[in-house]
Amino acid sequence: MQKFPVALLWFLASLTMVTGAAAAQWSSLKGSYAVTPKNYLDPSDEEPKDTHFRIQLTGQSAKSLFQSMKVTEAPDQCTGALSRRVGEMTCLFYKQDKRYECHFSIDVMNQRIEYGVAC
Repeated sequence: MQKFPVALLWFLASLTMVTGAAAAQWSSLKGSYAVTPKNYLDPSDEEPKDTHFRIQLTGQSAKSLFQSMKVTEAPDQCTGALSRRVGEMTCLFYKQDKRYECHFSIDVMNQRIEYGVAC
């Protein structure tokens, strides 16, 4: 009868070690969001008003995302900041201010990443 509890404890300890080693470090986000229509700057009256979840990250979360984008930086035409872009997701680094921002939206029903903010 004692073999079962010992085996169970060994299994749980092994599971904890495996999941602990493979687990990511989760951190809080800094930024803002809005639920908007697809064409948030000039929506038509017929357009649904809640199709896109727009996200603007700032601070460490934006810096981490910027650094994870393994693409060449280019000057952003709207802001002059250094820009990294993957698909429709854009992250900016404002060199003088040492500040990071990222912008994108999620098309909720189609589960697609789209542009975040207009120029």
